[in-house]
Amino acid sequence: MDKTNRIFFHDNPYPKGHRIKEFVWNARLETGEDEDKEKGLYFDFHLKTEDYYEEDGEDDPEDFEPESDWKAKIVWGNFHSCTMSSTKWHYGGIKVADENNRVNIQNLQGRTLLADTPPIDMEEDYEDRAFHIYLLGHDACADHRITFKQRNPDGTYNIEWTGKIALAYVGETDLDYSFSAYIESVKFDGIYFSDELPLEASLDMLSKYIEDYNDFRLETLSEKEYKLILKK
Repeated sequence: MDKTNRIFFHDNPYPKGHRIKEFVWNARLETGEDEDKEKGLYFDFHLKTEDYYEEDGEDDPEDFEPESDWKAKIVWGNFHSCTMSSTKWHYGGIKVADENNRVNIQNLQGRTLLADTPPIDMEEDYEDRAFHIYLLGHDACADHRITFKQRNPDGTYNIEWTGKIALAYVGETDLDYSFSAYIESVKFDGIYFSDELPLEASLDMLSKYIEDYNDFRLETLSEKEYKLILKK
């Protein structure tokens, strides 16, 4: 079975998984002006699926008695699709660089990023988690492993993302469920930052965080928003 550009919620009613409709990977500069966020460079990821039933519109059998919401197509159908994101509802993400640990964005092949690794209290610190998820309602996710499996000749990456889920929408806090996603040819969307600091100060900070800083150029998005993108 081809797993490309699909996400699998293991043991749900759709063994062939679900097509990924949107996948965005970018970075964000945190300057330290926000006391709730450590200074550094963060990678953000945003994933959205097609409708769960897009490729399988069959209902549960009439005599089917699911052992849990996770097993019931009718429940999945009520919520339509999944969004898992570090940007849609909050600013989470994974810190990848600071003054003591630089990152080379064009040399990530083989690197795995970890976030919210257990043991973790799923009843606390919701806003501090790297990602939020809408799955069967507003649920919770943790134990993320995002691996840059391969860098392609055009500079894109093939990415594998695995993690675990608690059905928080119905009051569950245990990470009883898991997912895996496989995404090919992901282009880096750039490094976003605002005018929290003077522009030159922000660029100086980024130059200390990014090994391949000279391969990027500045793009002005608005009077107060900027972005670094690869020159080629």
